[in-house]
Amino acid sequence: MRIATISVHGCPCIQPGGTDAGGMNVYVDEVSDRLAKRGHTVRVYARAHASMANSACQRSYELVHIPAGQPSLHKDELPDILPEFVSSVIAYAERRNLDHDVIASHYWLSGIVGTELARVWDKPHVTSFHTLASIKKKVWPEQSEPEIRFISEAQIANDADTVVVWTEGEADHIATEFGLAKDKIAIVPPGVDNQMFDLPSTAKNQTKAPSRVLYVGRLDALKGVDLLLDAFAIVSVSQPDAELQIVGGGSSDEIRRVLSRISKLRLSNRVKLPGVVEQSELPEIYSSAACIVAPSFHETFGLAVLEAASCGTPAIVADVDGLRSIVVDGETGFLVQERDPHLYAEKIIRVMENADLRNALSESARKRAESLSWDNTAESLLKIYNRIKLTRSIPSVLR
Repeated sequence: MRIATISVHGCPCIQPGGTDAGGMNVYVDEVSDRLAKRGHTVRVYARAHASMANSACQRSYELVHIPAGQPSLHKDELPDILPEFVSSVIAYAERRNLDHDVIASHYWLSGIVGTELARVWDKPHVTSFHTLASIKKKVWPEQSEPEIRFISEAQIANDADTVVVWTEGEADHIATEFGLAKDKIAIVPPGVDNQMFDLPSTAKNQTKAPSRVLYVGRLDALKGVDLLLDAFAIVSVSQPDAELQIVGGGSSDEIRRVLSRISKLRLSNRVKLPGVVEQSELPEIYSSAACIVAPSFHETFGLAVLEAASCGTPAIVADVDGLRSIVVDGETGFLVQERDPHLYAEKIIRVMENADLRNALSESARKRAESLSWDNTAESLLKIYNRIKLTRSIPSVLR
């Protein structure tokens, strides 16, 4: 199988946790690597970007950085350079006499590219949105999205051979939003590397630090960091040793805003912001925390929560579709239905103060994570690729 993976703004070798770099980068990298290790030719086309010199990527797939527009362009400026990106990919393939059996695109910008390449190359197209404008608008009305995104997502969904989603809830939303038949949508949850994300040898059989609360992800309004800080301010009153570690980056404006809020809440000595860290450092960070908290307005899936679960770290998260598919309420962590900092604080304090509960949640979280692996994800995707390739090869009169 020869797979052309389109990830315009999500270069898989950008360190996740910064601005516009998160779960999608990890997803593209992990799935591409596992498919390539199965003997398939995987070529990932990403836009040449300003951080290429600092991004090391030694994987089993081929990564092609396509020049299109200035490398430092912001994501909001990328729709204008997509025709150039398409032309450059086509030219690259022609110069090297490359052929592909299937096109897999990630996010709506890549979906536009994938749709056009599918037309030019006459190849099947499988798309994954990772997040949808309509869902973001619903949960965060103040956030603006370009009209072209709403229009493009509808067209991409209808033109694609298959739309891959992570959860049943996302499948229902897409079927309703775009009028798609359910058999055109495939539910394939992402996974986790259970070998990498495990209790480090130094932490085996040791009790987690009951005073440490963890957040891992971008500093973004949709992630609910403000709610987390408000909850932690309540926790800190009764838990004098409690500390909050916020791992991840964001725009300079968002970082300044978060720091200002921390100062206003008088938490400067209680909140640590190490910024973006290497993936190799995350297992120990996850393992050392009493719990990870994710009060997101919306999550397509929530890879950080799953990575934490693989390290045996319970989660206290918003009761939203993507997180609900990972966290089993009362068993691997807690789902919080309302956006109330007191409810989050109550759950955090409960986990901190009850070692037996913490250990039980930890054990169940690890078992839950073991049922979700990147190998399973890659295998499911490969079955979809083979199915649509076979369907395309059958003459239309026989279908």
